[in-house]
Order: sequence, then C-alpha cells, then structure tokens
Amino acid sequence: MEIYIYGLILAAYAVLYFLSREAEGTGITRIAVFLYERGRKLGQKIKGRDFFGESGIRRDLAVLYPYGRLEGEERRFYVKRIRIALMIFLVGDILAAAGYAAAEGSLLLQGGGLRREEIGGEDRSTQLDAYILQREGGGEQTAAAKESGGESGSGADERSSRERKGDESRLAYQGSYRLEVRSRKYDEKEAKALAERLFALLPKKILGENASLRHVTGPLELPQEVEGYPFRIVWESSSYALIDVNGTVGNLGMEEGESRPVTLTAVLTYDNGTAGGLRCEKEYEAVVFGPELSEKEKLSSQIKEAIRSADERSASEEILPLPSQMGGQSIVWEEKPSGSGFSLLVFAGIAAFLAAAAMGSRLHDRVVKRERQMMLDYPQIISKFVLYLGAGLSVRSTFIKLGEDYLQRREEGMAPRGAYEEILLVCRELASGVPETEAYARFGQRCRSRQYTKLSAVLAQNLKKGNQELLSVMQQEAKASFEERRSTARKLGEEAETKLLLPMIVMLAITMLIIIIPAYYSFAA
Repeated sequence: MEIYIYGLILAAYAVLYFLSREAEGTGITRIAVFLYERGRKLGQKIKGRDFFGESGIRRDLAVLYPYGRLEGEERRFYVKRIRIALMIFLVGDILAAAGYAAAEGSLLLQGGGLRREEIGGEDRSTQLDAYILQREGGGEQTAAAKESGGESGSGADERSSRERKGDESRLAYQGSYRLEVRSRKYDEKEAKALAERLFALLPKKILGENASLRHVTGPLELPQEVEGYPFRIVWESSSYALIDVNGTVGNLGMEEGESRPVTLTAVLTYDNGTAGGLRCEKEYEAVVFGPELSEKEKLSSQIKEAIRSADERSASEEILPLPSQMGGQSIVWEEKPSGSGFSLLVFAGIAAFLAAAAMGSRLHDRVVKRERQMMLDYPQIISKFVLYLGAGLSVRSTFIKLGEDYLQRREEGMAPRGAYEEILLVCRELASGVPETEAYARFGQRCRSRQYTKLSAVLAQNLKKGNQELLSVMQQEAKASFEERRSTARKLGEEAETKLLLPMIVMLAITMLIIIIPAYYSFAA
C-alpha cells in the first residue's frame, strides 16, 4: 500500500509540472511560481487577501529592501520557500520509495518466508531472531521470525507495543539462527527446455575449425560448460581412438578420403536441489576423415588437375601437353613400359587353377551323389531280391529280372540310377560268360559301399554252400537296410538343416537391421 502513496506523490508532481507549463522558470522553480500565483489568487477570493502576506515577513522585507522593492522581494522569497519545500518533499518521497524497495529486497517476507535470489544469483546468508508469541497463562500460540538487521527496529517496537497491552500477549525470545539461503533453481520443466536450447547450440559450438560434423579433420572444441547455461557437460564417444573427450581427433592412420562415423554423446547435469539432480543427454553423429594432404600429395593433386585441364583445352589437337612446372618445381616425364602381358598371363594361370579345382569339385559331388543314391536304392533292391527268391527264381535270374525291369523304366524316361547300372553290367558279364562268383565280386567292388560288398559276399557264399539259408539271410538284410535307410534319411535332414542355417542367420540379421536402424534414428532425432 505504501508504494502506491509514493507513486501518487510523484504523479502529483508530474501533474503540477504539466499545469505550470505557462509559468516562468524551469523544473521545481516553475512549479513554485505556479503555486505562489495560484495561492495569492485563491486567498484573495476567499479572504480578500493572499496567503503569503504575513505581517512579520513583510515587515522584515521592508526593512531589508526599502525604496519600493518590497513586492518583488516578497514574491522571490515565497517562491524560493515553496521551491525548497517542494524539493525536500520530493527527495523525501524518493528516499521513502527507495527505502520501501530496499525493505522489499530483504530476505525476510511478511508471511514468514525467506526470499531467494533469482536464478544464477549468489547464495546469501542472514541472521534471524525467533520470538514466541504467548498469551496469558504461558500458552504458545505462534512463532514469528525477524531479521536482525533492518527489521530489528520494527520488531522492538512491536514487542514494546505488545508488552504495553499488559497480560493479553507477549513475545518471548526463542533464539538466534544463522541461515543460508540458496538462490532459486530452475524447475525440471524449465531446466529441460533450457537443455534443449543448449543441445541445439552445441553442434555449431563444438566444430572448432571444422566446417561441419559430417566432415571432421581437425580437433573439436568440447566445452565442459557454456556461458549462460547452468549445466555441467560431460562428453562420451563411441570411439575414443577417433575422438576423445578433449576433442582430439585420431585420424593420422586414416587414408585420404577415408571416413569413419563416431557418435558423440553430450551428458548435461544440473543440481536443481533434488536428489540426484537433473540429467539429460543427446547424441551427435560425426564423421572423421583422413588428415589433410601433405605437400607432396597436394602437388600430385595439382598435377592431376593440370593434366585434366590441358586435356580439355587440347581435345581437338594432336598433342596433349603435359605440365613442365608446378609450384615452382620442374617436372620430367618418363613413360613406363606396359605390363599388361604379364598381368594377363598371371590372370590366366589363376583362372586355369580355379577352373581345374572347380571341375574336380563338381566330379566329386557327382560321385558323392551317386553313392548316396545307391545307398537309398539298396533297401528296394534287397526287397526285390527277397520277392524274386521267394518266388523261386535263382540269383542269376533275379539279376536278369532286375536288369530287364530297369531297361524298361529307362525307356519310359527314368533317370539313370547307379545301383541299377551296376546290376545291368552284371547281367552283361553273365551273358558274356563271366563266372557268377567273379561277377558278383566285381559288383561289390564297383559299388564301393559296405552294403553292396556284403550283398556280393552273401551271393558268392550262396554259390558255394547252396541257397538253403539265402532267403532268411536276405530277409534279415532287408529289415536292417530299411532301418539304416531311416537313419540315413534323418542324417540327410540334419545336413539340410545345417545348410539352411546360414541363410536363416542372414535373414535374421537383415530383419534385425530393418527393425533396429529406424528405431535408432528415431531415438537419435
């Protein structure tokens, strides 16, 4: 409320200054002249005389200024008096307003709280005295804190006033307290908004002499703090060998034009008075390139550019001129003999080796495929042997029957089968007069398989001992062969799964990249 009174007084002075615009003089003097003239006129209207006609002052002036100067000196005297009074009152009003403002700037507030300095201000300390307000009978009702400096006088007046009231209430001194009042801190929302502003500023501030973070060749300037922001900055790097926390760039081992990406992370910390404080971080993508060209490399680049320019200028001429000087140095050109013939010979030798190795690999694959096919056909062949032998055919007749059936199926479009081709060869040997024992032995040797070797041995043994137990032996062999075929099928299935493992891993990696890369860039943005 007081500040409004002080303001009204200043406003009154301003109004008087405006109203006295036609009076003589300047500033406060002009206001004094205006008040003097208006006072005289108002006094004459009310009392028939002016307010400034005191007999004692006029008598004294008459003594001092005889000879008809009384009226002028009297006017000068009252104008000066009014001017001094106005000036003293104005200065008093200004000092009162300043005192009120100084009181408003104190730490202790009327509500009992302590005012903090604005954000970024200094921490302050104050000495406070505490008093207990007690009513009659000694019961405590409330507590008030008064600052020892500035407020102590008003506190003493309040205590004396309350003590004069008798037994109604009194203030009892509780004690003196020294308090540290920290300056105000940003709240979480304000601090995060300020952090975003700093994050937007950092990419340009850390460049150093580099043109952009996308092309870093020299050291970066990674500040620990930025003026105007209350944050502590800690830098992290995805590759400290390329860019460390001091901004040093380790690109000496890189080739010219070679680039490597580095992720810099700025971690902002701010003590906002809460447990742990505030922590914000943001990543910046930088690309480190090889160091700048040496003098020799620069000269080489200049020579290449000079040759290119000369080629463009002499495109319609018979001769392409070569630069003879560059950078103050003479250039002597020598032509190297072409080494394309030797290179072609080396390339041909490598190609021949690779082609031979590939042919051998393909041949081996065919052999492996034939052996696997014969192994899969073995249970079927044994079953047919059991069928035909059980029907009364001999071993020789059985081979002939299997060969005839195979030829018929070949004519119908069946693909060649290795085991049946060997059976057909046995039939031809038997037709040409080769003894059965020898033909069966050759059959086992050519098939190169444990199962067929066993079959040939059983057949040869049957010729020596007779075929009394041959059917039962073949039935047991048929049962064992089917079990072995199931085992082989499981093995082939496992091999197929192993071959599919690599494509599955590649597909999984591609799927993870499709998911992770957009997510990574969304978080980085």
